[in-house]
Amino acid sequence: MLCDWACAVLEFVCQDSRCTISRRPLPGRGKWLFVWTMLDLIELEEKLGEFLTENSFGLVDFQVTGSGRGRTFRLFVERADGSPVDLNDCAKLSPRVKLFLESNLVFNDDSSLLVSSPGVDRLLKRDVDFERYAGSDVTVSLRIEGRKLTLAGELAACNSESLELRTGGLPPQFDGEMGVKANGGVVSLPRRLIKAVRLRVEG
Repeated sequence: MLCDWACAVLEFVCQDSRCTISRRPLPGRGKWLFVWTMLDLIELEEKLGEFLTENSFGLVDFQVTGSGRGRTFRLFVERADGSPVDLNDCAKLSPRVKLFLESNLVFNDDSSLLVSSPGVDRLLKRDVDFERYAGSDVTVSLRIEGRKLTLAGELAACNSESLELRTGGLPPQFDGEMGVKANGGVVSLPRRLIKAVRLRVEG
């Protein structure tokens, strides 16, 4: 645990377009400053995914919020077969995840952990998600030149470069946007512009 790091703080640092990690003493305190970067979060998420797979669960999404020592770790999980978890699953899994985070020196007495189902509007992040939900209705959130845009349609295909939606045509607000293309009723969206893809729930 991080109990010995009573004065430790967590922060994001990115230098020269590359995120780095370092530990250095806090002035006059004899403690260590832990610089937690985006690369560390990605690595931790990968480890969590492997850990959950070993315990017959799948990681849908992983979020860390808060500052200093009082971080909140939130996991959205599902069963290994893709079926939704219930309260008993979350209750059994939570102490295991807590021990895992402690063993990786990122969870302390001031941290909190939330384990839950991703819900009906689950996030799609991984290639396996896009394969599993091909043909489903989704909502895509994009950020293009500082503007937030959304587009809904049927998930047609996805590869490392782009995601394709059946929408019936290119909406006017996307006309002329860099990299956004339409071929008949299918719109191709560059993945670098996509912020999030979620299953669409009819209200």
